[in-house]
Amino acid sequence: METGATKERLYVETYGCQMNTYDSGLVEKILSDRFATVGNPEDADLILLNTCAIREKAHEKVYGRLGSFRDLKKRNPGLVIGVLGCMAQNLGDDLFAMGLPVDILAGPDNYRSLPGLVDAVRESGHHKILTRLSLDETYAEIQPGVVQGCLAYVTIMRGCDNFCSFCVVPYTRGRERSRDQRSIIDEIKQLVDEEGVKEVMLLGQNVNSYKSNGGDFAGLVEEILKHTNVMRLRFTSPHPHDFPEHLLRLMAAERRFASQVHLPLQSGSTSVLERMKRDYTREEFLDLVYRIRSIVPGVGLTSDVIVGFSGETEEEFQDTLTAVEQSRFLMAYMFGYSEREQTLAQKKFPDNVPEAVKSERLGRLITVQREGAAKANLEEVGRVHQVLVEGYSKRSEADFAGRTDSGKVVVFPVDSRTEPGELASIRITASSSATLRGELV
Repeated sequence: METGATKERLYVETYGCQMNTYDSGLVEKILSDRFATVGNPEDADLILLNTCAIREKAHEKVYGRLGSFRDLKKRNPGLVIGVLGCMAQNLGDDLFAMGLPVDILAGPDNYRSLPGLVDAVRESGHHKILTRLSLDETYAEIQPGVVQGCLAYVTIMRGCDNFCSFCVVPYTRGRERSRDQRSIIDEIKQLVDEEGVKEVMLLGQNVNSYKSNGGDFAGLVEEILKHTNVMRLRFTSPHPHDFPEHLLRLMAAERRFASQVHLPLQSGSTSVLERMKRDYTREEFLDLVYRIRSIVPGVGLTSDVIVGFSGETEEEFQDTLTAVEQSRFLMAYMFGYSEREQTLAQKKFPDNVPEAVKSERLGRLITVQREGAAKANLEEVGRVHQVLVEGYSKRSEADFAGRTDSGKVVVFPVDSRTEPGELASIRITASSSATLRGELV
């Protein structure tokens, strides 16, 4: 683009996890020389939907959204519409065959090619697809600056080598590869020193598999704490099968390394876990929960749980209920099983639990999780926590909201003695299953 030329307009819409949020930032950065980001698709020359392939409902949302763009396409024939991310990688040409207004499909490892794909569509008038998986692409030198309030996301690795039978991620994001340690530290330094970020969330499909410069994930955390002024560091998500004790010791010792662990359970039944190819048993998971709590007092545990996986019996589901009850997760992402294209489960394990049974079990699971969280939060009443103030509460500008070191949400009255981005000492006065209420000490 010539100096002084007017930029085209880009609209990006994100579905799914924090890694997709980060990837949308990468896309905006890659296209920033030619496109200015706008907040309304009707104003855009290029619309990109960055998608998730974890559940069928995520697909349905994207289908509906693309359908709503038909009129925009008719009114603006020069408009280019693209589908990015896991759904593009997973479905490929099938998306074009649906007759939806789509010009570009690009998988997660192909975002550097987006400018050329846009040009190719405009020159040829035909749709384009690029879904090559890479063994080395990490976008390491691109710093997208994905900031939400005082929190920023930083991806430290891409892909996954676990191949759980239900999961499509290894097929949509490829094999594990880690970013260079120096590039991660440089990105965090810029976020903290130049953009005022206070808290960073390290992202990866399995962060405790991180390997770079001869160091592991705990080594990366140590280097980040040593070389940056980040106030609080979090991560998501690890896998239970390779959770190192020295990482827990570091968490217990370092004030700035938040005492929060997202620990995906998926199922509390050993037999279901075996079908899921999760390579740990119910007993091993619960032993890990006990070990984490014993090494890191006050730790906040969250999780992922699937109900209704292939062949799940009522007895197996009861194992999940009791495992969730014993683990006392503060929060959990809980879903009915949704079969995915390309996965081992699709080929080997039939999706044979009726949807009505899945829904009924999911309801019971949610109740058990919320009851456990409510009991855990009730124990916080009277305690004082250091809360990182994130901003106004979603419900009222009369209250601030923030999080404890363990990740618990705290709401308290706005007070001139503190402001967003600061740590505040808050005494907890009341609780629910999701939120603590307090007052500034």
